[in-house]
Amino acid sequence: MTGEDRAMGPIKLRPIYRESIWAGERLKSIRGLAGAGIGISREVSTYPGSVNQIEGGPWDGKAMTDVIKSHRDQIMGDVPGEQLVRVAFMDAAEELSVQVHPDQERAVLWGDQEKSEAWYIVEAKEGATITAGIDTEDMGMIKKAIEEQRLDELLIRIPVKAGDMALIPAGMVHACGKDMLVVEVGSFGGITCRLYDHGRGRRLDLEKGLAVLKPWLRCQVGHTPLEITHHPKKLVRYGPFQADIVDVHGIWRYGGNSSYRILTCVLGDCQIRWEEESYHLGYTDTILLPAACRGVRIEGDARVLISYGRPDHEERLGQSGDGWGRPDREDG
Repeated sequence: MTGEDRAMGPIKLRPIYRESIWAGERLKSIRGLAGAGIGISREVSTYPGSVNQIEGGPWDGKAMTDVIKSHRDQIMGDVPGEQLVRVAFMDAAEELSVQVHPDQERAVLWGDQEKSEAWYIVEAKEGATITAGIDTEDMGMIKKAIEEQRLDELLIRIPVKAGDMALIPAGMVHACGKDMLVVEVGSFGGITCRLYDHGRGRRLDLEKGLAVLKPWLRCQVGHTPLEITHHPKKLVRYGPFQADIVDVHGIWRYGGNSSYRILTCVLGDCQIRWEEESYHLGYTDTILLPAACRGVRIEGDARVLISYGRPDHEERLGQSGDGWGRPDREDG
């Protein structure tokens, strides 16, 4: 057995916390964090300047990107490249800025990659909404509304509740709403163009934002009721990232995948058992299963979000069918 054939156990990563002016108190309370204003927890990130360190095990303290470089096939499996799908929590007490991200073609020109994402709603107050899409394709009207500080009049707001998942492709105007805790799963880019910021005085990126905005895009939102099947349900198939969900009650055996899997506990808690080792996956915790992890046993009562990359041999654009995919209209 070669080093690349050897089985590899689960990997825990240290979250990267970021303060935000719109932050709530949910993450602080759940995780017992000190201080205030923690709005973002980057659970899995290999984006330059924001790379997680490994927590525990033989690579404790090492950057995840360094371990991927030395063990690419064992960790990534049959997905291309060396970037993991991004997973992050957003804890919002106030609405985030209205923004838009570039697609792959424009992002490459700017030295980056596309930033598309999907939001799983973990907690939300009654009446919570997200902003996703804009109610006109008239770019002149949109520009005028921005200049006159009345973009709010054109934005599409969608009611959401715990268990919903919303697909936000690159080019769609969007903003996470207030009074909610959200898991964001997304592709590899990091460029954000801010169009409107509720009078907070932060810098706007109007020229770039208008250049990448696709006003015809419409958000797809689906709800996933609790269903103890011990079989992952497909949620999202879009670009380079995918997401499933599974409700575990008792014992569930999972593994044998051709690529890595990122498990995030979004309800309850469970134990991840691999060989003689055990890892606690509490509420909001995340763990990475490398491709070479032949299988784990999950014990407990929990809902687990499963995020991963799209293999090289599959279509790279969004797909319809099981899980959400292709936007309503292609960029012509």
